[in-house]
Amino acid sequence: MTDPAPLLVLAGVLLAGFLLWPLLGPRLAASERKRRRRSAGGGMLGVVDEVFRPQTHEAHLVWEAQQELPAPAPLPGDGPLGAGPVRITLPPSR
Repeated sequence: MTDPAPLLVLAGVLLAGFLLWPLLGPRLAASERKRRRRSAGGGMLGVVDEVFRPQTHEAHLVWEAQQELPAPAPLPGDGPLGAGPVRITLPPSR
């Protein structure tokens, strides 16, 4: 008769993986997206933009800086966030 301990250990590892995947999956996907954004292909095209289209390159640098900035903190005189009705207005569609 064979020892059931290795099979129980394997089943435990697989079960732990299935239970931890919902917790670790989004974090791994986010780091993968960040890694892809900083790939070498974008850097090579950035040189072309900087030389031939300087306004586009500057706009891209501003966009990158805005992506990394945190949301502004509320000022002391703003009051509580849920202090009144929130109204969202959209411009009329054409």
